[in-house]
Amino acid sequence: MLNRLLVAIIGIPALITVYLKGGVLLLAFVNIVILLGLYEFFKMSKNIGKNPETVLGYLFGLMIPNLIYFLSNRAEFLYIPLIFLLLTILLKRVCQNKIEGTSGDIGITLLGVSYVSLLFTHLILLSKLHNGTLWLLIIQILVWISDSSAYFVGISIGRKFFKEGFSKISPKKSVEGAIGSVVFTSLALWGIDRYYLVFDNKVGVVWIILIGALISVIAQVGDLSESMFKREFKIKDSGKILGEHGGILDRFDSMLFVVPVVYYILLFI
Repeated sequence: MLNRLLVAIIGIPALITVYLKGGVLLLAFVNIVILLGLYEFFKMSKNIGKNPETVLGYLFGLMIPNLIYFLSNRAEFLYIPLIFLLLTILLKRVCQNKIEGTSGDIGITLLGVSYVSLLFTHLILLSKLHNGTLWLLIIQILVWISDSSAYFVGISIGRKFFKEGFSKISPKKSVEGAIGSVVFTSLALWGIDRYYLVFDNKVGVVWIILIGALISVIAQVGDLSESMFKREFKIKDSGKILGEHGGILDRFDSMLFVVPVVYYILLFI
């Protein structure tokens, strides 16, 4: 409990500062999270006999955010390192004259880089939009609200109406908690826009509620997706770097999914 409290006291103000400052500070944060996230993902996959190309994964995984930050703010540039990662691994395998495990090893490497680096680099893309750094903070707050409301609704009325819930992926997650998360996250986004006009009066109340609901659903999908990976890899936490809070992927699993979705919604608006 003390470890959780200390991480929260130090980590939350630091995270807020990074989001609001943006720039090089955000780039450094994104690089650190991606590096640690890739390390955790590749390490987890080895637990069930996978053999990812870790060095190439780190190299091209870190290339994605830096390419976006220094050379282009265009989303299509995200995929250039992935293409060259695939070509490089295939070239390496051909030169090694190696056949065994090729598709599985390449697949887990590309999945790790896409899941961690491709998705998380959208923090940089989002920060470049109008009010982008503010939106990063808003998304993090909404993710916290989504997670907390799902927990409290779940322990209050979970499994009373929907008995099975998400027992195979995450035994503690309930459908009632998921619905509660959608309701409270939608209301939270509506309240934020009412006082701060983050949508600049371009979106009506109904659409704000729907976007809030979508954010909650995507946040929960991110959380359950990481739980699904951990179940497959037969581990409890993705890492121990944050003590009782688990690993980097345990803390940012929802942000990985929500930030790209919000980025493209704002581009459309």
